[in-house]
Amino acid sequence: MTSSIAFDPLLPIWLITLLTLSLIAVAMFAEWRGLKSFILRTIATFILCGALLNPQKLLENRTPLPDIALVIIDDSYSMHIADRQTVVTKVEASLTGSLASLENLETVFVRVQSGEDGTFLIQSLIDGLSQIPTDRLAGIFAITDGQVHDLPNNIDTLLPPNIPFHTLIVGDKNARDRRLEPLVTPKYGLVGEEAVFQIRIEDEGHAGEQAALEFRLNGELQARFNAMIGDVISIPIPIEKRGINTVEIRVATVQDELTPLNNIIVADISGVRDRLRVLLITGEPHMGGRTWRNLLKSDPSVDLVQFTILTNPGKKTTNAPADELSLIRFPDRELFEEKLDEFDLVIFDQFKRRSINNGGRIIPMLSPYYIANISEYVENGGALLIATGAAFAGDESLARSPLIAVLPAQPSGKMELGAFRPNISKKGQRHPITQIFHGSIAENWGRWYRTIDADVIGGDVLMVSDNNKPLLIVDKVKKGRVGLLLSDQAWLWAKGHDGGGPYNEMFRRLSHWLMGEPDLEAERLTASITDGILTVDHFSLDDEAKTANILTPSGQIQTLTLRKITPGHYRAVQDATRLGAYRIDSGKLSTLVAAGALNPHEFKHIIATSKILNPLVNVSGGGSFWQAQNANLPDIRKVNRRTKTSGKSFAGLVNNQAYDVTSSRRTPFGPSWLYFLLILLALLGAWRLEGK
Repeated sequence: MTSSIAFDPLLPIWLITLLTLSLIAVAMFAEWRGLKSFILRTIATFILCGALLNPQKLLENRTPLPDIALVIIDDSYSMHIADRQTVVTKVEASLTGSLASLENLETVFVRVQSGEDGTFLIQSLIDGLSQIPTDRLAGIFAITDGQVHDLPNNIDTLLPPNIPFHTLIVGDKNARDRRLEPLVTPKYGLVGEEAVFQIRIEDEGHAGEQAALEFRLNGELQARFNAMIGDVISIPIPIEKRGINTVEIRVATVQDELTPLNNIIVADISGVRDRLRVLLITGEPHMGGRTWRNLLKSDPSVDLVQFTILTNPGKKTTNAPADELSLIRFPDRELFEEKLDEFDLVIFDQFKRRSINNGGRIIPMLSPYYIANISEYVENGGALLIATGAAFAGDESLARSPLIAVLPAQPSGKMELGAFRPNISKKGQRHPITQIFHGSIAENWGRWYRTIDADVIGGDVLMVSDNNKPLLIVDKVKKGRVGLLLSDQAWLWAKGHDGGGPYNEMFRRLSHWLMGEPDLEAERLTASITDGILTVDHFSLDDEAKTANILTPSGQIQTLTLRKITPGHYRAVQDATRLGAYRIDSGKLSTLVAAGALNPHEFKHIIATSKILNPLVNVSGGGSFWQAQNANLPDIRKVNRRTKTSGKSFAGLVNNQAYDVTSSRRTPFGPSWLYFLLILLALLGAWRLEGK
């Protein structure tokens, strides 16, 4: 039981104060008029005012409350590199033992997890403080590497007054870590042009040395070269395709480096085209002549250039120059020599190799030289679509020209006449161009009435006739792409004949596949990470067994066997708990997926440091202590409030002496008659002095 003095005023405090001041003023006035009793009158005044305050003796039964130490353990990804986790385990065990040896002390533990934007230790500190009564908080210990990413500016108000924040820094401050620092990472780029990346190699203490760099574009190695550490390095990246282009820039690791996790920068650049330029050449007027034009003009991203050849040379001889036989001269030289590379797609609609008898001279309408240019254009990355007509089976066929080098089929010279319904082939059921049309809807498609018989040389047959003859073939030729439509009846769908068919959507998808739309690739590799699980999907036109090699953020390579889900669809799953980019390779295909951010902020700086948290340590009166393998903790002791809470070799915890009152009672400090007796004696003494 403890005792103390409490007051229960009989009058309001302001009234007691006013009365006291008034009586003292009267005593001073009496002293000024010659009455020598100021001291006794003042004593009587204070005894009166003390009696009015009604002092009482307070007796309490108190139960002491233990102080609380908050321990924050950094369990972020950077704390799992090198031997840090081993040291953390030792430090945690040693700290727990030291705190347990102190009397009247409890310990609360909080663990910090990594987020996409780094280590949020301060948020964990705030969460921990919300669980602890302020009057019982004795101090805070943080076991961390010091790399914290959420330290606020207003650290003065972050902690209660006089509560120390101590850091136990785990890691080697002299360790070496080479990393890439992104300076400029473009998000968009025009297809066919270059986007410039700017980076810098950081390696403290090794500025001026050379390091090996390599960069990949969409999984393919583009270049390897040496660069100077500390210099700004510009890397031009060619944008090859529409959609996402993935760039990987990697610097070689060095011996005894902390981790390779920050030796790589991964970025996605969206390839965009200002306009898709399409050249449409119609060989002669026909019933479906405007359907291709209408289809392409309906796409706002397409810039269409069209020429229709109206000249019908027949067998009549003319002496007029060839360039005067049409109202508008066919600009063959401009189209097929000077500006051919400016087009993303060239379409020949029922075009045939015709010649003009000009005064006995047989002049071809399109020179074999220009046709050879088209073949070269395709091989260098261009796109070509041949919508055939009856002429494709005859002597005037484009297949009897240098263009045969890139065509996926060769005509047999025959045509098949009669009604039939186009069908999706087995490969067409898997290919993204036609896959969405597979099903019962095909039974309602309108009929066509003519096909050009051809022998398939290469590529993939996506559509066939009733008797399994090829109708639509697509192929990749070196860097370019070719499509071949072996019928001149597709326009019937656009007109709604016999119920019509998916003319617009199918041939829009065909056109965009020819121009390299990534989402329409037949062979594609995709990956995703959800809740720490990596899912790899490989889509293919064949049923061969598939495997995938995974390069993890830590630099390890793992091999997975993909399981067949449906025909042409293979899948594998595995854990992916580490932050960072995972590169997956399967055959010639490659893709990237990230757990969290592509370039996690957590790994940007990983060398242990006390500098970041020092402002909070200093303002709170705490200390920073580096921890080695032996977990050499400072001496942990309790200290009184407003005394020094840290030193070179000790870390203090405030002794709050908090308690709960279980029972209490009050008794008067003295009897009332005693106050009146003392006042009377003081006044009698004053009168006695005044009578002398």
